[in-house]
Amino acid sequence: MQQQSWMGRIVGTVIGLLFFNPLTALIGFAIGWYFVDKPRNQAARARQEASQAFSYAGGGQGGTGNFEIMRSSFALMGYVARGAGRVNEAHIQLAEIMIARMGMDDHGRNMAVEAFNRGKDPSFNFRSEIGNLLREAHGNNTIIAYIVEFLVEIALADGSLQQGEYDRLVEVTGALGIGREQLDRWIELRRAQMRFAEYMRRAQQQWGGAQGSQQQGWGGQQQGQWQDQGQQSYGGGQQAYQATENDLQNAYQILGVESTASFEEIKKAHRRLMLKYHPDRLASQGLPPEMVRMYTEKAQEIQAAFDLIKKARGEK
Repeated sequence: MQQQSWMGRIVGTVIGLLFFNPLTALIGFAIGWYFVDKPRNQAARARQEASQAFSYAGGGQGGTGNFEIMRSSFALMGYVARGAGRVNEAHIQLAEIMIARMGMDDHGRNMAVEAFNRGKDPSFNFRSEIGNLLREAHGNNTIIAYIVEFLVEIALADGSLQQGEYDRLVEVTGALGIGREQLDRWIELRRAQMRFAEYMRRAQQQWGGAQGSQQQGWGGQQQGQWQDQGQQSYGGGQQAYQATENDLQNAYQILGVESTASFEEIKKAHRRLMLKYHPDRLASQGLPPEMVRMYTEKAQEIQAAFDLIKKARGEK
């Protein structure tokens, strides 16, 4: 169950009591609720609902996930991937990773493969699919953000973005109510994450080779549909690798700040992102272990970016 925020009401009430007047305390309580606790609790509830929507637990037999949302997500991934002209191995591997993240069993995997293949079919009606998706999402923007993140990842799965993939991203995200400028920011963030992952790989090789790394397998080979692959994750620690200026710029993009930002702004961005991806918080929201592991790796990436910026600026 999601823990409720009371901070705004408590602070508002205390400030109101400083005037030694019960009415001002009540007003402070109401202001704290409306401007602080209410939006915080709404955002937390949206995150929890989104997490549960993509948690397959139960295989369609009383599980917590929203199977229509997951089905639509894989169909749209197939549609975007097909924009490259053909679906390649990188697209397939990424789709397998998505299946593992959501904790799908064989039944769920078959559902995802069927939806993905339906999405890449020339007759696929993406607008009809999005209409169904929006009805199921019930206005939860966090669910939409998760899906856009999936679509950007699949488009960049092979390290490049074909014009056809980009055009389909624009079509789909526009129908979801997301402007091109916001989409472009998502794409640039994903590119920065991919480049920064390469920096982390080089840094770790110099720091200690395979120390702290692990191989995560994506099983479920069935009738040779998709090839079993692995994905590397990265451990932490002090890294001796000499970062380049490009590495540093990627680190700023990871944190979502300009290179001209003050260190106080950078610390705030770091705290906000680390709170969002904290493993304990994510686990309490019902995410399957694979998704928690994925976002834990994001947290490691965010921490590494912050450490790099801090070192470059001579901060302690």
